[in-house]
Amino acid sequence: MKRTVIYCLESGTVSGGVRVIYEQMNRLRARGWHVEVYSLDGNRPTWFPLNPNIPWLKFDDYEHLVRHLSKRKAAKVATWWKTALPVAEASGPGEGFYFVQDIESHYYTAPRMKQAVMETYDLPLVKFTDSICAEDELDNCPFIGLGIDLDLYRCTDTRRQINAVLSLSRPQYIKGWSTHCEVYRKLHHTQKFTLYSFGTANAHPPYSSPLPRGIPDEELVKFYNRMGIFLSASIHEGFSLTPLEAMACGAVVVTTEAGGNLAYAKHGENCLLAGDAQSLVDACLYLMDNTDVLVSLQQGGFETVKEWPWDPVIDRLEEIYGAS
Repeated sequence: MKRTVIYCLESGTVSGGVRVIYEQMNRLRARGWHVEVYSLDGNRPTWFPLNPNIPWLKFDDYEHLVRHLSKRKAAKVATWWKTALPVAEASGPGEGFYFVQDIESHYYTAPRMKQAVMETYDLPLVKFTDSICAEDELDNCPFIGLGIDLDLYRCTDTRRQINAVLSLSRPQYIKGWSTHCEVYRKLHHTQKFTLYSFGTANAHPPYSSPLPRGIPDEELVKFYNRMGIFLSASIHEGFSLTPLEAMACGAVVVTTEAGGNLAYAKHGENCLLAGDAQSLVDACLYLMDNTDVLVSLQQGGFETVKEWPWDPVIDRLEEIYGAS
């Protein structure tokens, strides 16, 4: 008999990591698992089609969540470092799990915050990850991977504007915001590119035409299909899902080496890797002058995304959660 699985979220906000969690939930539910959400965020997602049969319970704070979670017999899953201690406190033997999507100390500069994050990885929870960085840095944290929905993210239009550049706008240091802005300034001044960006923040790199905030997946796929280049300037990523989505839709990826993206990003095979703002600009210019390379990288991207199906990921996840 398949057991109940309760995912504990601090927030259901729009992000690649949360998307992966929702995908796990939906796909487990489709295989007959009873899945629930315990969250400090009271709102079910409107941006993702989470199965309506998955209950979403809202709690005022972690103490409130722990009291209720302690009473349940289930696989209880921490999904962010702040949820790890509450899950550990509420879990009996064989109940506590920790889905590690990144070494989350990267998101802090204060030493005590970094230490607090790292201490959660020593809690008595069964860890697993979709980040090659986390697998390398943590003991007993196997890589289960993630998948991409190729029914949604696919090339639907062979006509595209090869000098159009799209990027995900995230005004954060770790996402390489200053480099991102510098690249867009430089690209604009070449007078060779049309620049676009999307995201949930109000901030966008200079000279970009922002897509509608919170653009639905189906519309974003259309834009991926119109673009020649997808640009990412991140300093660090746990995985970095958007470049993989862009590859599936035929946009050629130009990106920094951000750690987690090296699970799939191979320089000269499916993307161009660059180190700084000028190198990113030079890579974009190179693609404009060498369309044969652009087409070759596009084809490499199509082959790469085939290596990331969801079914084997959920197979491994079922083995981890086990049965009641």
